[in-house]
Amino acid sequence: MTPAAQTPPTQTLTRAVAPAPPRNRRKLVGLLFLVPGILVAGLAIIGPWLTGADPQLIVAPPYTEAGPGLPLGTDATGRDVWVRVLTGGRPLIVIPVLATIATAVLGTALGAAAGYLGGWFDAVVSRFDALFLAFPPILAMLILLNGWGYSPVTLIAAVVVTGVPFVSRVARAATAQIVHSGFVDAAAALGDGSAAILVREVLPNIARPILADAGTRLAIAITLTASAGFLGFGPDAPNWGAMISENMEGITLTPWGVVAPALGLAVLAVSTNLAIDRLAGKIGT
Repeated sequence: MTPAAQTPPTQTLTRAVAPAPPRNRRKLVGLLFLVPGILVAGLAIIGPWLTGADPQLIVAPPYTEAGPGLPLGTDATGRDVWVRVLTGGRPLIVIPVLATIATAVLGTALGAAAGYLGGWFDAVVSRFDALFLAFPPILAMLILLNGWGYSPVTLIAAVVVTGVPFVSRVARAATAQIVHSGFVDAAAALGDGSAAILVREVLPNIARPILADAGTRLAIAITLTASAGFLGFGPDAPNWGAMISENMEGITLTPWGVVAPALGLAVLAVSTNLAIDRLAGKIGT
């Protein structure tokens, strides 16, 4: 065989390498992971409108197995589990979202101001952050619930009190990295005040880490809201956290009273975190 008839080794190696998956395919796979969360969140929001049945109505003996007319069976008192799942998820969307927004706004304002102004204000904010960072969120929630009673305001306050120090530290660290950047110094040289510089120059450049941290804040807010129901706080209204606690004794008889709300909570917390992280990545690109 002549040298011209031989296949060059580099050509063989080139053909053996598999092509990288297209970027659009990777995006599609990432979006597919968000579909369960979107479905669960949508079900939690519109669920009460999908059924006209009374979630407190006893329809069969306790722990009746799933069957015709009872797709998930009944709970510990004989109420329809499916109806209660449909009507018990909305508080776990509305309250955590409001609490997360309040936490992000207040924490960002304090952290960005501390990182930009420095001095005594930075020292005071840093001390308060260090103090509340050591406070367990569940303990703060229990103290507030026992002192103020159960209400959406109490749950939001528990999330804010324990979440603001984390957001403040993230915002302060991000601000400290850009506080002496050229565009900040240029705005100060033009006579812009501190508030204008923080809003126009600093905030857009620290939005990505703040938004990424918001996913964690939202997951914790969902967990705290569900924990309040699990521990028996609140009215006798459908609540996924309370459903888990109420039906634990009969999990071996009809598991759906525990499995359905627990699965909804898990998917909701994980998917919302992934969605916000994905949005933060978009802002940073």
